Amino acid sequence: MFRRLISVLSGVLVLVVLMAGVVLATDATTKQVGLVIAFPDGAQHLEVVTVPTTATTFDVLQAAKITLVSQDAGWGPAVCRINHVGCPAAACFCDTVHFWAYYHLDAANNVWVSASTGVGGYVPTDGAVEGLAWSGFDASFTPTVQPPVYTFAQIVAQTTPVPIPEPATMLLLSAGLVGLAGYVRRARNR
Repeated sequence: MFRRLISVLSGVLVLVVLMAGVVLATDATTKQVGLVIAFPDGAQHLEVVTVPTTATTFDVLQAAKITLVSQDAGWGPAVCRINHVGCPAAACFCDTVHFWAYYHLDAANNVWVSASTGVGGYVPTDGAVEGLAWSGFDASFTPTVQPPVYTFAQIVAQTTPVPIPEPATMLLLSAGLVGLAGYVRRARNR
């Protein structure tokens, strides 16, 4: 009887794992990109953004839960303002000493690397982390401010809410447990 119970429980566990795998599987036409934005007041925005596999960082920013103001002057989109920090689109570079510095996270070393192309010219991979910071620059025009370092896994952990089972899932689980209890009771009575 104990072996049957273990077999049934193992079967239920396998089914639950398989169903969870189907639900969590990502679509082959999309990717997830981590986004870290550092604001001058110390606030930060962390988000995992799901976009098509061909999406650029600019597409990621447009899909993110931020207010984005940009300008395209012919050489690609420029980030003018994020959540009221920066300049209006009509005067994207109105602040002569600050700009939105753009970075890629080197996941192997957990360090930011200053982007050599603009947000419209770079296509991040699935699981990449892109960063922006409102920054000044030095005499070589190198950004002086970097966003805080977060790995993709850390962003997921900080932004994923604890799932609350929907009523149908709870009903299905309850029905399965009642059935299992009935099976155990029947087996004991034999």
